[in-house]
Amino acid sequence: MEVANPDLKNCTKLAASHDLTCKTDQTPKTAAVSVKKVVVFFIGGAGDKEQYYVSQPPHGNVTTAQVQLPKKLSDVQMAKVDSVYLSYKDVRGKKDIDKYVVRHLAGDKSIHISIVGHSLGGWNGAHLSTILKEQGYTVKSLVTLDPVGGGLGVWLISDIYVTTPKPCTEFWINILAAPAKPNQSDDIADDGERWKMSAGPDVNVSVNANHESAGAMFRAKVLGEKSACDLIAERMINYLES
Repeated sequence: MEVANPDLKNCTKLAASHDLTCKTDQTPKTAAVSVKKVVVFFIGGAGDKEQYYVSQPPHGNVTTAQVQLPKKLSDVQMAKVDSVYLSYKDVRGKKDIDKYVVRHLAGDKSIHISIVGHSLGGWNGAHLSTILKEQGYTVKSLVTLDPVGGGLGVWLISDIYVTTPKPCTEFWINILAAPAKPNQSDDIADDGERWKMSAGPDVNVSVNANHESAGAMFRAKVLGEKSACDLIAERMINYLES
């Protein structure tokens, strides 16, 4: 004989469900909610964050790109974005990557990662996308701003990877500096050997800007009326608002 359970006296069985929901139980229930977060690594080239030539102080070129991103997102959205300024040396080798990169990710494999690298930072940043992939992370966007690193001479005096990068990213924008009026920074980039590729990036364009002008390249129109900054900001917003 089936015996009624007194604990279920005031409960109603929901249709199409095997669970019993008791209307008299008003105890607040808690559920784990995943907090969405974005981390953007802006990686400078030679002499960007540290002295490269004895006579020249750090110039912070990639920061002229970094300051553009907050203008594309709301304050609420930016509160969920960690914008990190690094040297190309900071992403060379496991010890430095753990110290300067991985600690910002806190082991969260779902985090939205973007990398913006200029000059030697573009070369090492492209390698970083592969290293993070091997660790189980996903780089959603990679922007290489006039990447440099192919020359033997620059490899001998700079802390960069020897092999040509094979980026692992969902979306790659490569921008080559092709100035109408070259200056000394372009001569230096030529000596270091610009990384030119005929295939690979989703967007691969040349713009009228000097090598040192990371900010100008980042805001230049590269796909219709949109800049690299516009394109990666859109991907961040879609992730945060989805």
